[in-house]
Amino acid sequence: MGTILAITPAGHVIVRARDDDVVPEGTPVVEPRGRLHGRVVRVFGPVARPYLSVRPRRSLSPAEGIAAIGSTVRTE
Repeated sequence: MGTILAITPAGHVIVRARDDDVVPEGTPVVEPRGRLHGRVVRVFGPVARPYLSVRPRRSLSPAEGIAAIGSTVRTE
C-alpha cells in the first residue's frame, strides 16, 4: 500500500501510496510485522501518488512512532 512518512500531532499516521491504486477510506491497515493496526480515515494529495491518513487503534508511543517512520504498511 505505501510507506509511513510521519506521525501527526493528533496521532494519525501519514502514508504515501506507492501508486495510483488507492484503497478507500475505512480500509483496515497493518504494518508487515502486525504492529500498526488502524483504518484509513482520509485520502488527499496528488492523484498519481496520494497520501493516506491512518488512525491507529491505539495511540503510539514516541518510540513506536519514530520506529514506524519509513516502514511499509499494507491492507489487512
